[in-house]
Amino acid sequence: MGLLIMTIAQQTRPPNEDTWADLSGRWFFAWRMAAACETALREVHFAMGRQDDPKRVQALEKASRLLRKELVRWVRRGEALDMIVDRVPGPSA
Repeated sequence: MGLLIMTIAQQTRPPNEDTWADLSGRWFFAWRMAAACETALREVHFAMGRQDDPKRVQALEKASRLLRKELVRWVRRGEALDMIVDRVPGPSA
């Protein structure tokens, strides 16, 4: 009985990743992640301006570089999804 259930579970088709709902969800997530990175980057720069300890400033600079890299990555992903969404055919006239 358990083997039959596993076989049935394995035969289910993977979800279609090109559906409008999936594209919309990925678009929203990409831009929310970019916004979160931007907010975190601002907080890191604010904290860097108030630090006197060089080791902490160095650690915050590393965090800043990582956040900037992630911000650029999420913005690029969001822009790529924007291009896909812009090409979705509209309703028939």
